[in-house]
Amino acid sequence: MNLTNYAVSKGGTGTIKCPVLESVSKKAGCSAATLYQIALGNKQPSAKLANAIHSATRGRVTRGELRPDVFGQSQPAGQTPETGAAA
Repeated sequence: MNLTNYAVSKGGTGTIKCPVLESVSKKAGCSAATLYQIALGNKQPSAKLANAIHSATRGRVTRGELRPDVFGQSQPAGQTPETGAAA
């Protein structure tokens, strides 16, 4: 799940003033503006920040979704990486 979808799933808007993104940013140790730029795809988080966002969202936004180049591409539960099909 990406950051915008996460925010919306928690009742937020995914915009710069979104209280959900504000809460995640505080837990992750970054500014809401930085998190918003990551959500838009305009900025890439460091590996450390990707881990912090993963923790702040309790794994709903994964490290692999944020930094597939570092952590590998995340697969939805029950799918294999090779085909994307159910295991």
